[in-house]
Amino acid sequence: MKRKILLFFAILILAGCAKIAPQKTNAVNFTVVSPLTRTSDAGFMRKFKNQTEVQIYASGISVLSLILKGDKICMNGACDDELVFNKKFFGAEHYRGLLGEILDGKPIFGGSDAGGHCFEQSLQEGSIDYKVCRGKDGGGRSISFADAKRGVKIKIRELQ
Repeated sequence: MKRKILLFFAILILAGCAKIAPQKTNAVNFTVVSPLTRTSDAGFMRKFKNQTEVQIYASGISVLSLILKGDKICMNGACDDELVFNKKFFGAEHYRGLLGEILDGKPIFGGSDAGGHCFEQSLQEGSIDYKVCRGKDGGGRSISFADAKRGVKIKIRELQ
């Protein structure tokens, strides 16, 4: 009986320490300019079932950590509601899911993807330009978001 209890607690402890593996990890070159932060370096984008993480490193030191999970976005450990984060990061609330759509390379503001090699969107009277290009075999994407009115730029290039 003692063995069963000991085995149960050992399994419980080991299972509690297990880390969930990402579904997809990409090495990226990431550039961001916003009222909240400015950085340009290499790092990783990790896609989990219910969250997306971006880790950017300079000389082996983490300089930017973004975690999108549910309706919260955490930047370097400080978490905000998504609309509050958007206001700080983009200079406008926009809508929930915008940053996630940009990181995933999906159309924004209800746009559509024609399914070609690249798609572009010009929004808010040309103030926002958004472009996503896919490399051969779906890899090596490049994503570019620029809001000229608010001085926000995001550029992501997947490294192979």
